[in-house]
Amino acid sequence: MFNKNILVTDIRAGMIMAADAVGANGDVIVPKSTVLSQRYLARLNNAGIKAISVYIPDYIATPEELKESAPQENRLKDTPEYQDFRRELLAVAGDLSEVFERLMMNPRSEINSEGLIDSINNLSDKYGGTLHILELLQAARDFDDSIYIHTVGVCLISKIIGIKAQFTEDQLHELILCSIFHDIGKITIPEETLNKQERLTEEEMEEIRSHTTLGYQLLTQTSLPEHVSLCALYHHERFDGTGYPDGLKGQKIPFYARYVAIADVYYAMTSKRPYREDICAFDVISAFEKDGYSKYDAAGLIPFLDCLAQSLIGSHVILNDGTDGKIIMLNERLTRPIIKVASEFVDLMKHTELEIIKVMM
Repeated sequence: MFNKNILVTDIRAGMIMAADAVGANGDVIVPKSTVLSQRYLARLNNAGIKAISVYIPDYIATPEELKESAPQENRLKDTPEYQDFRRELLAVAGDLSEVFERLMMNPRSEINSEGLIDSINNLSDKYGGTLHILELLQAARDFDDSIYIHTVGVCLISKIIGIKAQFTEDQLHELILCSIFHDIGKITIPEETLNKQERLTEEEMEEIRSHTTLGYQLLTQTSLPEHVSLCALYHHERFDGTGYPDGLKGQKIPFYARYVAIADVYYAMTSKRPYREDICAFDVISAFEKDGYSKYDAAGLIPFLDCLAQSLIGSHVILNDGTDGKIIMLNERLTRPIIKVASEFVDLMKHTELEIIKVMM
């Protein structure tokens, strides 16, 4: 069902009044929610009403109306800008794969870390740096989530978090470097485990968890600074001590690992997996709001969630009652924004029965 403004002469049986039709003297001629039929045509004509706002159920809509009203899921993906972003993201991922594989063969081989950081910065700066990068990454969440695609995404998000947390230029430089190598240990995990189509067994999960120590062991043999190898080792630690490999708590977790952890979890949750679809960005925000403040450094999490929610303003969304609308404004609770549905504004803080189930990018 969708909303449309029509001429009174175009009334079809089964249309539903989206708002009161009010006469010149203020009287309600046909109230909101009335299911229309041709008998209402004369009443509206006699009141001098020429046009009305109606809801049109899908089963009486014409093919042209359905096409016109359909949310444009690929509106960003269809743009030349997105296609350029996709190509450049893949190119950076390709560069990373060459570096990772070379280090796997010889950890003491030369690393052009400045060139890799420049590639991330150039990609970030070219496409808007913060809010717009998040929009492009949300549109690109159907990528095959290879180690290298994932790493580029985490680098871009880590930089956003660092900017929002007011990092210095030197700190941003180090944060990006840590992000680049945070998951390098995964190149030692068998591809059949990483790419398994079904949900992983506990034994397989343990094998994947070992990428933190394997990455650390590899990076300590390179010329990279210690904080890079420590980030690889500890980016799955959590502030409440529930992470791995050592169950570190709070400030005992190395500084950059705390920020890469947020980016890593966000990107993983919003990416498709062989055993599930990508998760709606608002479900991710909700999950972070639920227990994220006990698991992650609030100095990075709070500004990132605010930035993420800001990037969703203007997005078309689907609600759990099947209607679609557009995010107009955020509320204090980020997952309960104000949505424009047809000609009305729906405040999800007040309509607790409604929730966003899909963001259309």
